[in-house]
Amino acid sequence: MSENPPDSGANPKSFAEQLSDVASSIDVSNSLTVSLIRAIDDLLQTANNAVDSAAASVLVRDGDGGGLRFLTATSGVTEELLALRLPPGAGIAGLVFSTQQPMAVADVAQEGSFWSEADKRTGFKTVTLLATPLRAENELVGVLEFVNRPGDPPYPPFTPAEMDRGARFAEPIAQLVEAYEIAQLVESLFNFSIRSSLTTKSYAQRQEAEREWLANNSSAGAHRDLLTIWLSLRDILNSGDAERKLCLELLESVERFAQSRNGGMGQFGF
Repeated sequence: MSENPPDSGANPKSFAEQLSDVASSIDVSNSLTVSLIRAIDDLLQTANNAVDSAAASVLVRDGDGGGLRFLTATSGVTEELLALRLPPGAGIAGLVFSTQQPMAVADVAQEGSFWSEADKRTGFKTVTLLATPLRAENELVGVLEFVNRPGDPPYPPFTPAEMDRGARFAEPIAQLVEAYEIAQLVESLFNFSIRSSLTTKSYAQRQEAEREWLANNSSAGAHRDLLTIWLSLRDILNSGDAERKLCLELLESVERFAQSRNGGMGQFGF
């Protein structure tokens, strides 16, 4: 006599439920950002050694309001550090970010603008500090900080030569930070788009959902604008041959305009 398969008693999931399960498991995050944050950490450690500081950190803009947050630090990134948000203009880092000028402080206890919340949260004791703005091309993306000296206080102040050395590291670090933030936003958008394609019926609804998601994202406005342009170009290019041709003609017109303003070759390589 043949045996009947055991009855599990569970109802099979509907197609919509299966799609929902798949969508919730999709995660393409970190495919781009892991290597970039590793490169930032490596360059930050090299800068820390070159400037002869006990610790160094990278603070990046927190949205468009002028605030800052910690991205990484040679002393280790704790949950307390990542959770900190510096209000616009707060502390020496906020002052450097708003004025776009480097600043060296021999003793932060004598500096009225010092923001001590990070020390309170982490148990770190900041005494001597050097901060320089992080600028990628014309975009201000954050602040590079060097804190204290190896060994015990009292610490010698940072020298003008060390300020120059820190500034030389600021530009490549800023370029990596800019690439990291864009990659992070792209990864998040890809995740959202893939999940949306499984759970949203029409292409028009997905387009609307993507734009709404991007508009509500807390990333820097310049990065959101870049992704908004990309979404628009993607939709135009997918509309048909005539639309694709028109889009390319418009881009070529923009390229010619950029060339006329720059007095040479433009940005797009057409």
